[in-house]
Amino acid sequence: MRTAQTDIQETLAEAATLVGLRAGEGELAEAAGALRAHIEAMLPAAEEHAATLWRGSPEWYRLRSTLDSIQREIASAPPPTALSGHVRVELLRRSCAWLLEHHGPGGAREGS
Repeated sequence: MRTAQTDIQETLAEAATLVGLRAGEGELAEAAGALRAHIEAMLPAAEEHAATLWRGSPEWYRLRSTLDSIQREIASAPPPTALSGHVRVELLRRSCAWLLEHHGPGGAREGS
């Protein structure tokens, strides 16, 4: 039986492979879309965790700035070149991996 965590881990592995290859724009766009969907699914849990922290604490600030950065990433326009597409997939991959580790299904649910 496949779990959400397994799906996310497979998407992360596929994205890591694509970044290391000369993937086409279509493959990169597909990977970015899959990563974005996983990120959007995990963001609410991270937002809930941020809401429980004392506003203004170092932990709250670190979490809030990371979440704001991730939200800007997923809201930005598609990249115009293949190189920027590779960079975009790698950034989304890192954000997705961080969310999975800290706020995803089976994650540690930590703010750092």
